[in-house]
Amino acid sequence: MVIIGGGSVGASTLYHLTKLGVNNAVLLERDQLTSGTTWHSAGLVWRLRPSDVEVELLAHTRELARDVLDKETGLWAGWNENGGLFIANNKERLDEYKRLMTVSYLVLVVPTIFTSWIMSRLL
Repeated sequence: MVIIGGGSVGASTLYHLTKLGVNNAVLLERDQLTSGTTWHSAGLVWRLRPSDVEVELLAHTRELARDVLDKETGLWAGWNENGGLFIANNKERLDEYKRLMTVSYLVLVVPTIFTSWIMSRLL
């Protein structure tokens, strides 16, 4: 079995396949592990996404990085739990974020909408 791409999805796929007992899998990466899109979005494992599947996938990823990998390997995965900030610069984006707010309570995220006036004083 060949997995192409050594980003978070490729590495996670290989990890899970080996946990299931697959021992003939290889991961191919053209450059350095996690140097592509994963590198650009490092730390952006949001708790809110447009689909339930993405929310569950990211929750599993957070659990692995936070609670499992260091116990299995003896190496700290470097996970730091932090918050996030979504910034809307138009009505459509604000509507999208408001829709995500309805999901947020299901994953125990308490959202807050700040007006531009409040943000101008915070920054």
